[in-house]
Amino acid sequence: MVRRIVVTALTALALAQLTAVPAAWAQRKFPAPVIAVVDIQAIMQTAEAPKAIQAQAQKAQAGFEQGVKGKDDEFKKLDQDLQAQRSVLAPEAFQQRQREFDQKVADARREIQERRGKLKAAFDNAFQQVESAIIQIVDQMAKESGTTLVLPKGGAIYAQAELDITQEVVKRLNAKLPSVAVAIPK
Repeated sequence: MVRRIVVTALTALALAQLTAVPAAWAQRKFPAPVIAVVDIQAIMQTAEAPKAIQAQAQKAQAGFEQGVKGKDDEFKKLDQDLQAQRSVLAPEAFQQRQREFDQKVADARREIQERRGKLKAAFDNAFQQVESAIIQIVDQMAKESGTTLVLPKGGAIYAQAELDITQEVVKRLNAKLPSVAVAIPK
């Protein structure tokens, strides 16, 4: 998903530059384009910040799953205890406790979904920081080299190796953004 967003943004930027030519400029002679390609997926797999985010995500997911399993075990025990009391409780009392138990389960499920959403939002935000840094770096590199068009490598059927700026982007990204601390919600 992260790759699609960046690829789409870079492609849209490139197409906007090519298609946003006013009619008065249609007759104008433009210099030959200077083109580069960048492999966003390779950047996200090799640069330090995305790898650090992924490691934090795996650790957070493991902790989250452990917490969910603990809640699940707790509710199984409570349900067993409740079912054991069924024969000694009056039907109304048992139904009341069953409703209370069901409410606790529903509350726990809602809490789990909220936490899952907050975790996803936190990691999406971290990856957006990386994407923003990548776009800034590509923009800076294009200005430095006089490049007029940068395409995602996946959007090109063929590109000579000399046009690929991916490794330099990774190098600059590692220098600019060596890591991203993810604000993991409690």
